[in-house]
Amino acid sequence: MWAAGARAQVAPPAPDSVAVGDWHLAPVVEARVRGEYRHDLDAQDRGTLLERARLGVDAERGPIELRVVLEDARLWDLGAGSDTIGQPGQLAYTGPYEAWADAHTAGARPSFVRVGRQPVTWGEGRLLGAADWSPTGRALDAVRGRLVVGSWSFELLAASLSDPVPPTGVVLTGGLFSPAYGELVGARAEWAIDPLFAVEAYTLDRFAQQNPEASLDDTVRGETYTGALRLHGDAHGWTWGAEGAGQLGHASVIAKDRLAWAAAGHVGYTFEYVRMLPTVRLGASYASGDDGTGSKFGQFDPLLPDVHEWHGAMDLFAWSNEWEANARVAIAPWTDAVAALDYRYAQLATADGWWVSSYLFTLGRAPGNTSGELGHEIDAYLAWSPWVPVELSAGYSMLVLGAGAKAALSADLTNPAVPRLSPPDLAHYAYGQVTVRLP
Repeated sequence: MWAAGARAQVAPPAPDSVAVGDWHLAPVVEARVRGEYRHDLDAQDRGTLLERARLGVDAERGPIELRVVLEDARLWDLGAGSDTIGQPGQLAYTGPYEAWADAHTAGARPSFVRVGRQPVTWGEGRLLGAADWSPTGRALDAVRGRLVVGSWSFELLAASLSDPVPPTGVVLTGGLFSPAYGELVGARAEWAIDPLFAVEAYTLDRFAQQNPEASLDDTVRGETYTGALRLHGDAHGWTWGAEGAGQLGHASVIAKDRLAWAAAGHVGYTFEYVRMLPTVRLGASYASGDDGTGSKFGQFDPLLPDVHEWHGAMDLFAWSNEWEANARVAIAPWTDAVAALDYRYAQLATADGWWVSSYLFTLGRAPGNTSGELGHEIDAYLAWSPWVPVELSAGYSMLVLGAGAKAALSADLTNPAVPRLSPPDLAHYAYGQVTVRLP
């Protein structure tokens, strides 16, 4: 008899792709279901159910990569009788979400040329983002190239624009929701000096032949030239960003030249050696507005922004005719979980200008209004990933409406003597979501 030591056996990691000849194929799978409830801006209770499924494949062979992902998205009204104010209406969409091919170099920061339908995010997504929270997400039919030289990167983009929101009550399958309404071209340069300091500058120029469904009150048609500068960093527990943008061009429907600007910033810190990893973040933003009386059109247009990201979970504010201050506290209450509490105070930059939602729907306008106060929003959020591909999340938000918000919602521009809506003092929003994603 004798004794011998036994070593623990570690299973090799499961492959995330399958070799077929010289190609490596990886599945792309996502299923998401979200239920929402709102005590809405007209004091009515509304519920919606959102389902989205994506199925596709990513194929790679050396410097060549192909990706095709099909998407089916459905948004149902749960019996309220009308669409949620300022949010997408009922829809049924089946079609390609991604369909692109690229050639790229090796490395963690590759150069590439990519052609086809693709999601694109520049900077923090304030002007160009994938808007993944929305029912379908956003992808552009684009030609895109990036060149990486040391700590520099340069990018060019040319895309065809189509309306991401179908007309109310219309159910469509295949293709995009409406014909193309314009083109977008952009150039971007970034210099990563240090993990805590990087500089990004970019321009986005839009040429629109018609107004989309969500159109900032018919001011999209025309030319819009936007330049932006962003400073940012993320290291040693600190994360920060500051961005400013200016806008020129011409709004054809109202026959005015554009002159608008916006700025935003945030700074956060994570206490990495404290239990539950508490994180605090402070932020502020401003975007110019317009009252319709000047010789220039002054309301800033955020182009193709992310939703549900920088302006609250209720998606009632946008980087357009607003200023706000916000604070966030987040913790990791247990493994693979995040809980957060946000507070923001928002006002209209121009009190009698347009109030628009994150989806760029016009919520209201009250000519002659002297109070720009939109209100106080509080958002609570919890996300937990019990298994790697699964994420469970839930949230609750409330908005205490200010005098400016009530005036904008009540005013009827066609008949000022009759209130358009009867807004409540308090609006509520709650949701629960399940997401399964591979890889």
